[in-house]
Amino acid sequence: MRTTTRALIQHYVNELDLAGDVLEIGGHRLANCAAGEFPSPRFVYHDLNIEPSDIPNTIIADITDCRSTVADATFDVVFSSDVFEHVDRPWLAAPEIARILKPGGISITYTLFAWRNHPCPIDYWRYSAECLEFLFSDLELLEKGYDLSDRRLDQPGFWPSGQDSVPVDQFGGWREQWAVYHVGRKGPGPAVSPFKSSDHPLAHFLRMDTQGVVTSPRLLKQEAPTIALQAQRQLAESAERVEAGQVELATTLDNLTQQVQQLSARVDQLARPTAASATLRRVGRSLRRRTRKLAKTVR
Repeated sequence: MRTTTRALIQHYVNELDLAGDVLEIGGHRLANCAAGEFPSPRFVYHDLNIEPSDIPNTIIADITDCRSTVADATFDVVFSSDVFEHVDRPWLAAPEIARILKPGGISITYTLFAWRNHPCPIDYWRYSAECLEFLFSDLELLEKGYDLSDRRLDQPGFWPSGQDSVPVDQFGGWREQWAVYHVGRKGPGPAVSPFKSSDHPLAHFLRMDTQGVVTSPRLLKQEAPTIALQAQRQLAESAERVEAGQVELATTLDNLTQQVQQLSARVDQLARPTAASATLRRVGRSLRRRTRKLAKTVR
């Protein structure tokens, strides 16, 4: 689960003083589920899945039609993360979530706007924030938007089967990761400020959507960013993620080192045929120095 997702959950838990029965849709495995975000005794955690798992309190049902299994107004919170893209009929799932929420209950849905294909077992959909708002029209909208915290991560695919693999070139694998989310409430309740408007260090990743703001260098009649500038910005973003605590310390150094090695290789490769080779090589050396500096910080 994304660190941004955890932070958003805790924002609403704290701001609305949430407690009671929680349902996660598609928790999958105990090691990966959201039970830790809803600790006992404040919460009673349940999972809903189409097949048994090692998660206690798992309800075997299909969220597109679980009337025979889950009664109306059962849960105070319904949560899902990276599940709705795998739901075959989301236009039925969203009303079911509204049905099983108690009055005043909260729905938190995190899914994908841009991501590589990852059939588990089938990858059906991608969503805009407006699409989620439409699907959850039975709920009062508290917040919607995009999460760009993983946007430029190199994602070539990780499954041994290769079912999630994408073509890899000098820029890496898939590099346009946008998550999308929706927070809704069943019926009226106290006013609450959106997480992305808060001063939490991760909230700015949910404010990076530039829709309505011209950013095209061509339209702005500006010079397009050079590979050197792009490399510097990418490393700065990595450093920011470390400082914000978004990346687990156990994996930060390895991931950052790999990222900078890839950037350095790109700089070296692109430097050879260009007139700006000296500048690009200086950027490569700068990237390597900053990696060593960040490595000392992480350790």
